[in-house]
Amino acid sequence: MIFVKTFKGYEDKILQLDQAVNDWINRNKADVTDVKTVLSHEEGGGRARSGDLLYTVLYRGEGPIE
Repeated sequence: MIFVKTFKGYEDKILQLDQAVNDWINRNKADVTDVKTVLSHEEGGGRARSGDLLYTVLYRGEGPIE
């Protein structure tokens, strides 16, 4: 079965988000099938004009991985 795991970070801290995702994959030996990304910005340029970066990891497994 295919499951979804979402990671959230900031566009100005991409390396930290990449590391968190890679650590999760390695720690859980996740059978990743795809990774989707999306970048969103707040209206009005909030948070020092930095947007949220979301990684959605699709993986195959017998159940969800925390």
